[in-house]
Amino acid sequence: MDGMPLTLEQISTFHHSDNLQEMLDDLVKKGYLVKEHPKDIFEIEMENGLKRSVRKQDESKPLGYNIVSGKLSFEFTKILDPNDVAPALVAADISHIAVVDGEGIRKLTLREGLRMFGYPEDYNLSMFNDNGTGLAKAFDLLGNTVVVPAVKAVAKKLCEAYNEFVK
Repeated sequence: MDGMPLTLEQISTFHHSDNLQEMLDDLVKKGYLVKEHPKDIFEIEMENGLKRSVRKQDESKPLGYNIVSGKLSFEFTKILDPNDVAPALVAADISHIAVVDGEGIRKLTLREGLRMFGYPEDYNLSMFNDNGTGLAKAFDLLGNTVVVPAVKAVAKKLCEAYNEFVK
């Protein structure tokens, strides 16, 4: 929600946990989240008579949980559940995706990312090396792609519709 606090009810639509309230309150206590009202833009008049816009909490809206600025240095932004559907993977966070394996939690590999987007096993991003910046560029490129089987399915439907139309 790009900086807008989410209510407990909103969060419960994408994160299912029996102790969600307790977990969120613990993150507030630790300083990672803050409980606040959504902000709106208000005009205020300054001493010199000029008006300027400021963002202030709108207390008429429900309290929600928001990430504290400066606390965004988590190694992972998402942990994929092996028993659930993967969320949309975008360039901004694909290199910070974690997966659960027999050893615990680890970063998603580029090969796994390619598989998630439907690329064949022999496809590679050989123009990028496996060190820091090259790997980051490869993940950035991957995060800006669309899922190959989805493109194929849409193209097939378009061709079928076109062929039906020109008959």
